[in-house]
Amino acid sequence: MEWNLNKTSINLPYSYENLKTLLDTICKKENQFPQVDFCMWCDNLTMAWDEEDLDDQDQLAFGIARDIEAQWDLYWYEFYSHEQLMKMDLTKLELPPDWFKEWVAELVGK
Repeated sequence: MEWNLNKTSINLPYSYENLKTLLDTICKKENQFPQVDFCMWCDNLTMAWDEEDLDDQDQLAFGIARDIEAQWDLYWYEFYSHEQLMKMDLTKLELPPDWFKEWVAELVGK
């Protein structure tokens, strides 16, 4: 199936390891990409893997990626209307840093 993937500056294959690497990069504040691009990458991962037969590790990554992309939308809609968000520079928005640490811990089973 061909997906209508989101545009993102992150050009990495969708994998458990790449999700972990990207999360680690954000936790260390070393990311050269905006968080919105990471969330769009996570959304793309969930679309690409939606009907795949995943092993346990990839199933975990799928669930975390789905949570990340959902939390992005839920978090910002608490503070801004849809109209406001459509006019904003989303590259300036950042989710709470502790969330990324929690996602890493969940991903690696800590």
